[in-house]
Amino acid sequence: MKIELASSYGFCFGVKRAIKIAENAKDAVTIGPIIHNNDEINRLNKNFNVKTLEGISEIDGEKKAIIRTHGITKGDLAELKKSDIKVIDATCPFVTKPQQICEKMSKEGYDIVIFGDENHPEIKGVKSYAVGKVFVVLEESELESVKLAQKVAVISQTTRKVEKFMQIVNY
Repeated sequence: MKIELASSYGFCFGVKRAIKIAENAKDAVTIGPIIHNNDEINRLNKNFNVKTLEGISEIDGEKKAIIRTHGITKGDLAELKKSDIKVIDATCPFVTKPQQICEKMSKEGYDIVIFGDENHPEIKGVKSYAVGKVFVVLEESELESVKLAQKVAVISQTTRKVEKFMQIVNY
């Protein structure tokens, strides 16, 4: 049997970037798991003493906090920045962009529709940047009971399929 490797495999650039940040931030804590990979999280803990906290309320005397690749809520980020802890942002740029779009468009009066899993940390973070109406959906049918404004901005979770996103956009 011949085994062929895919031309593209392994961690995406956002995850590679976050791992490098964690390796250079010895003795830091992460706010939530830095990535979705327990083996890598354990390696960072063992080799670099990077510990995972579930939330900012667990911070207790640590000097450095790394923001996970999926980001955190706007409120948690503001609270962290007010504290004495050094904040190291490992949020993937592909996650930061939807946060910025959500904030900008909602300030301009757009209703925001986010295509994604409402319980995923990325979506919790993106949603927190809205200043007006925001709806999180996984299916276009969920929009049937929603009264949307004339101006609507649609944002997607980074790991969602483009085809499904376009169905939501064209609803």
